[in-house]
Amino acid sequence: MQIPLSNVINYMKIKVVVLNFFLKNKKIILPFFAILFFISLYFLIDFSSQSLVAHDEGLYARRARLTESSANWFSPPFISPHHKTVGSYWFIALSIRLFGNSELAVRLPSILSSFLCLITSYLIALKTTNSKSALISLFSLSSMPLWIQYSRYASPDLPFVLCILLVILFFLKSLDSSKYISQYLNLFCSGLFISSSFFIRSYMAFVPFIGLTPFIFYHLFRKKFTFKLFFCTGIAVGFIPTFLNLYFSFQKFGISGITSLFDFAKKQALGEVSFNNLLLVPVNFLYLTFPIGILLLFLFVFTGSNNKAKYPLLIYCYPLLSLILLLCMSRSYPHYYLFLLPSLSIIFANYLTSNSPRYSFSSSIISYLVFILLLILSSVLLFSILRFSDQVLLYSRGNPLIVYILISLIVLSYITSLRFLFDIKYPNSNIINFFYNIIIPQYISLSLLFNFGVLGNPNLNTKLFLKDADVSSIINSNTIYLFSVDSKIQTLLSYYLPSSVIVDEFEVISKYKYVITSNANSLEKLKYKQIFVPVKKFDNHLLLMNIDS
Repeated sequence: MQIPLSNVINYMKIKVVVLNFFLKNKKIILPFFAILFFISLYFLIDFSSQSLVAHDEGLYARRARLTESSANWFSPPFISPHHKTVGSYWFIALSIRLFGNSELAVRLPSILSSFLCLITSYLIALKTTNSKSALISLFSLSSMPLWIQYSRYASPDLPFVLCILLVILFFLKSLDSSKYISQYLNLFCSGLFISSSFFIRSYMAFVPFIGLTPFIFYHLFRKKFTFKLFFCTGIAVGFIPTFLNLYFSFQKFGISGITSLFDFAKKQALGEVSFNNLLLVPVNFLYLTFPIGILLLFLFVFTGSNNKAKYPLLIYCYPLLSLILLLCMSRSYPHYYLFLLPSLSIIFANYLTSNSPRYSFSSSIISYLVFILLLILSSVLLFSILRFSDQVLLYSRGNPLIVYILISLIVLSYITSLRFLFDIKYPNSNIINFFYNIIIPQYISLSLLFNFGVLGNPNLNTKLFLKDADVSSIINSNTIYLFSVDSKIQTLLSYYLPSSVIVDEFEVISKYKYVITSNANSLEKLKYKQIFVPVKKFDNHLLLMNIDS
């Protein structure tokens, strides 16, 4: 059938109009779709491929569910004095209340907080540097492996980081504002988030607060009494949830309900500083912030920044003091350093956008060092996916194509970025192009690997076991007893199976209908071998059914 000429003409007109509109507005349309794609990588998650990490995620999820089901969210819903403020579980509990028990519910607070952290950090960078540095700092922060991991992790770490960033942002807004009412409001909000951060992360809030003290005191004590009053009033109001939590803890457990919180802080903060911990910090820094950490190290050693920091006490003193405090703690873990990553990204962006060589060979040595580093990494990645194809098949759940594509994307970005390293005509612009060329594919690849459960999904077998048709029909209508279960698996099962009961005595398990255990050998040695029959096995654990009950 022949298409009428008028329809063809109308189609051509529409096509011309759309094309002209796109060409005229491409500076708006292209960034819009880029931002949309950037955001989508945060939220397009296949939750059927996700499982919680034990112990931390399982513990936070289980405690948050207890909080959600309690009548008073200020009172700790535990049978013994607790070492954290109950605010640690509020966001996850609220998410469970709204969306039910699922990986989406327990991880959503971190996903949203991480996204808001990026926006807040970008606004802080705008106030302390310039638009080019702010954009680089945003991409730097969003692409760090440690940041990507905890952006999809059920914990209060990212809400805590958001509070610290809001303290800084509101304080900076108070310094920039010329209207008194705006300054009062911003100082109040800054103080409010200082004390709110304690409710969310307990004693850990003291570390960034001490680090921020020189910056805050320097600017605050130059102001009139009214400004100080609004700031302190914000701190007092923000402490109200903490005071209520401590009050109800005291009512329930006595003085131990309060001292347990500070005893835990003392245990974590004081004691012998581990030499091994000090050795691991640089390794973790370079690995968990790659490539930002190592590029900043090269720039710091071989170049100097031409950008004069607007607030040096904030840009340099705050992260340095905080880092020293963390290093002096008897115990520290990688997620303790999360609140420092926005500062690291801003410092890196400052160096990257404007620097001058310290030595005549600085540019060459940086190029060769980065070239060698990328060559080694490319070789290791290619060798790993070829040599360990069985593990790739296992962790990709039988669909290794996505792993091969994303790893190839990273390697290809390394190879194509080499062209920027040895062009000496425009060294600054080339190093920025080099940065974007490797950082954007890394952000895309790592995000998708986490989103599809290839990374950050260590207990998928446990979840698949619980989703099995035979098993789910049993656990949905029966109490499951846990005997001699691995501690990490026990933490997960306590969350996934709210009605499960932990059994410590071997002699009494014959009374129970269904038992999950990892100690099947003990059952076989005794008379229970004839009583229990296996229903399903996962890893080294068995779901057993009592045929005599």
